[in-house]
Amino acid sequence: MAAKSDTKAKCLLCNADFSKTGMTKHLKACLNKQSESQAESQAESQEKKKPFFHIVIDGLERPQYWMHLKVAADAKLSDLDKFLRDTWLECCGHLSAFNSPQGELEMKKKLKDVMKPGTELVHEYDFGDTTILRVKVIDLREGAAEKKKILMLARNDPPEILCSECGKAQSVKVCTECMWDGAGWLCKKCVKKHDCDEEMLLPVVNSPRTGVCGYTG
Repeated sequence: MAAKSDTKAKCLLCNADFSKTGMTKHLKACLNKQSESQAESQAESQEKKKPFFHIVIDGLERPQYWMHLKVAADAKLSDLDKFLRDTWLECCGHLSAFNSPQGELEMKKKLKDVMKPGTELVHEYDFGDTTILRVKVIDLREGAAEKKKILMLARNDPPEILCSECGKAQSVKVCTECMWDGAGWLCKKCVKKHDCDEEMLLPVVNSPRTGVCGYTG
């Protein structure tokens, strides 16, 4: 997969663009500003602050795919699992699991019972053609309760994956028969000349599961 590993993203709180490493630093400051703004509103409404985790997730083998999340501390691992499936993973209803260094975690566990700043977990989806994600807790904070338990803070822009045939244009399809040899990434022109059956082609999507199983985004 000839993709650039240094992808950027837009902060969904302020619309500023940052690299993967820069986003972590930026969001600490941006979340502080959000908390200060919410504190003024809370002083008027008497709303109680709720704890939440700032979490960064990326592909273990495809780190150019990453996202930052704001997750309520009382959310369950099953809530996070569903969010990851809906955003990045779901194709055929495969099994999934969260694992810590001590072993597999129960999906019904609340994040506040298994996470703290610095915690790193592994999420696996599909135990055949497995997509593995790293889940790292950046911080534990307090703020106004969101309508949803999980809020996207930033998600990588689609990485540039050049066509493995011409090496010039962005790939739009990937051949699941050829990709394991480092080929099969095809632009609009080259896909028309590709020898494999059309049923072997999948769309190139912004996900660490692109080109795997039947995933189409």
